[in-house]
Amino acid sequence: MKALMMLLTALLCTPVLAKETPPAGGAPKPFTLTAQRTVTLDNGLSVTFVQYGNTPKVMLRLLTETGNVDDGDKDAVSDLSYQLLLEGSKNRDAKTIAQQAALMGGQLNTSVDVNSSFVEIDVLSEFVGDAAGLLADVVINPNFTEADKTRLVTNFVRDLKVNKSQAQSQAAEAFYQHLFAGHPYGKIFADAAKVEALTLADCQQFVQNHLVASRSHLFISGQFDEAAAEKAVRAAFAGMNAGKGRLLTTVNSSAKPGLVFIPRDKAVQSTIRLGLPVVDPSHADYVGLDLLNTVIGGSFGSRITRNIREDKGYTYSPGSSVSSRIKAAVWFQQADVTAESTAAALNEIIKEIRLLQSTPPTEQELNNFKTYKGGIYVLQNSSRGAIINQLWNLKIHGLPMSYLENYVQNINAVTPQQLSDLAKKYLNVEQMTLVVVGDAAAKAQLAADPALKTLYKL
Repeated sequence: MKALMMLLTALLCTPVLAKETPPAGGAPKPFTLTAQRTVTLDNGLSVTFVQYGNTPKVMLRLLTETGNVDDGDKDAVSDLSYQLLLEGSKNRDAKTIAQQAALMGGQLNTSVDVNSSFVEIDVLSEFVGDAAGLLADVVINPNFTEADKTRLVTNFVRDLKVNKSQAQSQAAEAFYQHLFAGHPYGKIFADAAKVEALTLADCQQFVQNHLVASRSHLFISGQFDEAAAEKAVRAAFAGMNAGKGRLLTTVNSSAKPGLVFIPRDKAVQSTIRLGLPVVDPSHADYVGLDLLNTVIGGSFGSRITRNIREDKGYTYSPGSSVSSRIKAAVWFQQADVTAESTAAALNEIIKEIRLLQSTPPTEQELNNFKTYKGGIYVLQNSSRGAIINQLWNLKIHGLPMSYLENYVQNINAVTPQQLSDLAKKYLNVEQMTLVVVGDAAAKAQLAADPALKTLYKL
């Protein structure tokens, strides 16, 4: 006991050290894109070879301009079709596919998004030719069965119901439905009944119409024998259906700004999503808008995060984002705030937006965010898959290669006044849609607040 008392006395008498300021970050280095070479097969399939890294691994990813945007009235047919690709081809069953991929040091994966979907495999470099053959087989020779389809539909619907029960998902769904009503971009979640009604023929038809060479691009990234890879790819993918290309037109939102309230009885938190359509990556302002997002709410040190998380304690993990589609994009701030602070948190978010519109940030503050963005950019380009992501992003948005190489310089060229001007140009609070998922008392809070009542006509 005496020893314990002595220890406590020593701790109490120890002076508290002042928090040290971390050293300033170094100047971001210019980004140089890894050299690549692209060829086009007779059926229209583009193939890009990228020598990257020092690890004896190689990734093959077949990206296609298709996804939920092509579902039409057959909800999730793209998701189910891509999942079925892994269940077997005319030459290999699912077990054989998995075993052969594993023997190469990898596994086959698929992913479906709104505009883009892919099939990929990441293997040891020596197996690049075999991997190309396996990848081509599952894409060109799918063998869908009723049993596999039924099982995958059951799993999909179960996960769908779980996702749609969450407040964050409900807010996102309402937000996009409001902004892009009547367009595929407005549909975030499938209708369970429509998924259960999908037939095997629906999935087969989707693959035949959309997983085609003229809308696809095969990227091979890593350390590999390029000549051997090209020879294998030409042989394996020569039989891929050419299909027809397509061009998406600009998507304009006709939504009127306002409040969308989704009741969630006795919710202890309110889920807030506030935002509006902005320019997509093909626009000259997009790089500056990306930096603006980082400053206002898109990073842990952002203004809104410091305000409603660090200073006020209204929420634990707020964040803003610029979410882009082909020919469309939105900016939004989201937060799960304590129910009793719904109106207060929203007022602080709006206050920070208007403050940045009226008063440019200091050079020091902006430089800190520029350094952060430069460092993150390097990390975003530091893997085989990341390089593929960047190259595909250029292609689908019609951007030149210089976009990647000059990104850091373009971020650094944005001045405080330009950032403030971008906030005025794109973050017009009066034009924003507000979605709130919460208890009815949260809506009453908004109506009782004079500024919010006027803004949202409550």
